[in-house]
Amino acid sequence: MQLLSLLNDVDFPLLQDGFYIDLGWLGQFIRILIESAGVIGLGIIVFTLILRAIVLPIDIFQRIKMRKQSLIMKQMKPELEKLQQQYKNDNQTYSRKMMELYKKNGYSIFGACLPMIVSMVILIVAITSLNNYSQYANCTVYEKMTAAYNSAVLTYSLDEEDDPTLIDITEETKDGNTFVVVKGKAADKFIYYRYNKNATEPVREYRIDTAKLYAYAGEEIDALLAELQKTTPTATTEDACRQYVRDIGSTAAAQQYRNDPPSFLWIKNIWIPDVSYNHPIQDYNSFVSSIRNNVTIEKVVYQENEETGEMEEVVVKEQKLMSEIVDQGIYESITAKLDDEKAAPNGYFVLVVLSIGLMFLQQFITMRSQKETTQFGSVDGSGKRQQKMMLIIFPLIYAFFAFMYSAAFSIYMVVSSIIGILVTVLSNLIIGHIFNKKEEAEFVESKTRRAPVKNYRDEKRKK
Repeated sequence: MQLLSLLNDVDFPLLQDGFYIDLGWLGQFIRILIESAGVIGLGIIVFTLILRAIVLPIDIFQRIKMRKQSLIMKQMKPELEKLQQQYKNDNQTYSRKMMELYKKNGYSIFGACLPMIVSMVILIVAITSLNNYSQYANCTVYEKMTAAYNSAVLTYSLDEEDDPTLIDITEETKDGNTFVVVKGKAADKFIYYRYNKNATEPVREYRIDTAKLYAYAGEEIDALLAELQKTTPTATTEDACRQYVRDIGSTAAAQQYRNDPPSFLWIKNIWIPDVSYNHPIQDYNSFVSSIRNNVTIEKVVYQENEETGEMEEVVVKEQKLMSEIVDQGIYESITAKLDDEKAAPNGYFVLVVLSIGLMFLQQFITMRSQKETTQFGSVDGSGKRQQKMMLIIFPLIYAFFAFMYSAAFSIYMVVSSIIGILVTVLSNLIIGHIFNKKEEAEFVESKTRRAPVKNYRDEKRKK
């Protein structure tokens, strides 16, 4: 072992923790809902069910309106077919005549649009909040890891407010400034800090007492130094000391992640897409680009009280980009012990396939239920072609979301599509049955009204 007096103390900055993404009231509701469920995926399913229940009355009203419009369209069918034949080469005139016929019969092409718009606005607001929560949750995963990292490192340090018999507090002067140095007396307290006593906002500068650390774990430091020198021949014992402490933090961060993984079923990280080419622990660039919202940091600063003139602690919030808070070096330190998670597939495209397939099925069922409207929407069949395009476009939009957004969002889309299919099928059956009964009753009533006239004529012929 080398002489301890030859070792120099080295700085060791802690990681920035206590950062988060601000959520609106709806985002806070989603957070409480999901965290109360205990299982992330289950919480998202419950959120989806609640959201669909909120828009269900609007959805049913819209479908009733569409059914009424469909009956009007059915009554106009002979006249529309006649117009299609009459103006089959003049789509502009056909459209004008069709609109006149619509107005005459009380048919409105916008009749079912308003409820749909209201429903879409609610869904967009909720989806935006869910996406914000996804970023918040992914950010929180790493914030918890940094907090675990710092906490593990600080177990080898003592605070100024601790038992005075366990610490040494000294002062040193440098460049005209007085620094307070706080060291633990125990052999395992090799992390200490100092701060500028003259500063209005004193900041703790953490350092490693390399001599004490080497006395505490010399063999491990030597082994670590030999390992470092395989790739960096100029590495020193001080570098090995830094790496030793960094490994303490990284191990704690990895343990935090594995104790509380953001997984659901086969998906290892629900805040990342369900694809095999993404990994539960992202690379640095993917991570910072996935946090698109500004991140809030809370800092404690000292400000003078205007009434008493004394310095007081004040919490100040700052908004920054994630890349400004966590640089690549810090990120690598946090995730250093998560090599398996950096290589494992996050998912297997299951939610991607389900999202596309279910949306296609939902669009197909919807298209079938609007057959008359599509048939007579244009004389040249462009309405039918547009609906077929929508049959392709909507699944492609869902595919984009499934590939680009989190698996949590894909779960929302899958559950929402299943509910949408069930609502469409059941509402078509129930509303169709109700309207069919109504039509039968009107038909019977019309026949009953004509019966006395017929009987009167029969009696008259007999006389």
